[in-house]
Amino acid sequence: MREHGLNMRMTITVALFVLATLPPIAYAQEKPLSREARELSDALTEMKSHPGDAAAEERYLKAFPRTYKDFLRLFGCPGELCDGHDFILRLPALAQRHEREVGNLLVELSKDAEKEADAPTYLQQAPAIYASHYTKTFATLVNQLTRKQRMSLVDFLADVENHSAYKDYQETIDHLKSLGQNRLANEFEVARKKRSQQPHG
Repeated sequence: MREHGLNMRMTITVALFVLATLPPIAYAQEKPLSREARELSDALTEMKSHPGDAAAEERYLKAFPRTYKDFLRLFGCPGELCDGHDFILRLPALAQRHEREVGNLLVELSKDAEKEADAPTYLQQAPAIYASHYTKTFATLVNQLTRKQRMSLVDFLADVENHSAYKDYQETIDHLKSLGQNRLANEFEVARKKRSQQPHG
């Protein structure tokens, strides 16, 4: 009997030790999403369930954060939707039916963006893809920015280590030149050269 009691106490002690070493998420309820994160997640789910539905796409774009500060709060790490590639890289494809709206959104986000360790790189990829496919609209929107905002956006898009693999950037330059947007094309080329002269990393 004494041996049984000793074994029971040892079992309880081991169990308590295991519980104490578990991360809180293992036995605590998951924190509910904010209204903004929930609305965007629901809109993405609806869009996946109804591919090609213009109304579902509109709801998704309406739910997407409009400022870089709000974007980083949702998609920066740690954040409710940390990384967020499934959300962000869907944007260029939506331009097929919402060209101006997607362009406005990406330009607004990118003009204030900075390449940070906790910020998703997908924001850099999405406007580059958009710019290479919808260059005329992209140029119109970018030319409406102040010079400071325009240069900030161009520097942000240029901030990659391997430009030889950055085809969208070069295609944007080529398309800008063909449209007679030589000033903007030159700003892209200057930003790329400046970035190539900086240390990697």
